Amino acid sequence: MKVGMLSVFQAELNQNLSDLEVYKKQLAICDLVEPLGYDSIWAAEHHFTDYTMCPSVTELLAYMAGRTERIGLGTAVLILPWHKDPGRIAAEMAMLDNMSDGRALMGFGRGIGRVEYDGFGIPMEESRDRFDESAEIILQGLETGFIEYDGKFFQQERRELRPRPFKSFKDRLYMACQSPDSADVVADLGATMMIFAISPWKSRAKDVERYRARFRKVQAAEPPPILANIFCVCDEDEARAEEMAMKYMHDYWISALDHYEMDGTHFADKKVYNFYAQSAEIMRDRGRESVTELFTNNQVHGAPEQILDKIHWIREQAGPMNLNVSFSFGGMPFDYAEQSMRLFAEKVLPEVHEWSCAPEEKKASA
Repeated sequence: MKVGMLSVFQAELNQNLSDLEVYKKQLAICDLVEPLGYDSIWAAEHHFTDYTMCPSVTELLAYMAGRTERIGLGTAVLILPWHKDPGRIAAEMAMLDNMSDGRALMGFGRGIGRVEYDGFGIPMEESRDRFDESAEIILQGLETGFIEYDGKFFQQERRELRPRPFKSFKDRLYMACQSPDSADVVADLGATMMIFAISPWKSRAKDVERYRARFRKVQAAEPPPILANIFCVCDEDEARAEEMAMKYMHDYWISALDHYEMDGTHFADKKVYNFYAQSAEIMRDRGRESVTELFTNNQVHGAPEQILDKIHWIREQAGPMNLNVSFSFGGMPFDYAEQSMRLFAEKVLPEVHEWSCAPEEKKASA
């Protein structure tokens, strides 16, 4: 299995840190990814709030490219409908790949943040069609070296990408999948399914199987291992790990509920977000604390052996998979996040690296 680190540029809630201080501390954690033995670093595109302060993922990854030699550099994810010029994304990814000697990993998605759609003046109702057109422009551009399109939302005269893409992205494409219908889209694009541990793993496994079945049918090939994103607290003291997880996973999820308005009513009048409208209704019925407890239970925390057991269990549910782990989130003190990340690297990462992507029997600890 490969294990990356998903960086969440989130302020220490109620700690009165400036954004500059948050960036300095978070970048120091990013600098640990390669020397600690992780395989890749990833970041998510977000705008306008302190939920995740990374408005230019390719810029961050270009910075990390110059500070590293071997790790993959992943976008988790770029939200395509927010970009009014998809050709620029293709150009930026080609440039990142040239700068990093082929280490770029492209993840993309549709996004559900109303604050971001409204901020860019883009109706959420257009998100699916804009995504489809953008993805076609970008993927064709990265494969052929040329951008060209005549669609409903985008018209692009034929132009060459420079620097030229020098190798295919077909085995380096990832798409965020949070709704069952999106599983079909991921498969149709030939991308790797990227999931976040929001709903229970047994429920997520159904979406994964739908993706795999569709991929085999459309692509006439075996699907790649999915990429699972989890939040983690790793601590030799089990009680402290439990306490920190309950506190900071809770606070992170509350911030996510606020940013995305996941339990809001605004999805109801947007047909392209029917799944989220249904989910929001369930969340309102259950209440925020109940939903937050569910989210926390889907993540991993504890002493290293407990974490190995949980990852093994997740792999049994989801099948062949690689992993991205977040250690700094929800206002957790950065010093503690670093401690958690280092312990995981010392006592979890070496063993997980020996596992197959497929759910075989977990190796006995040395």
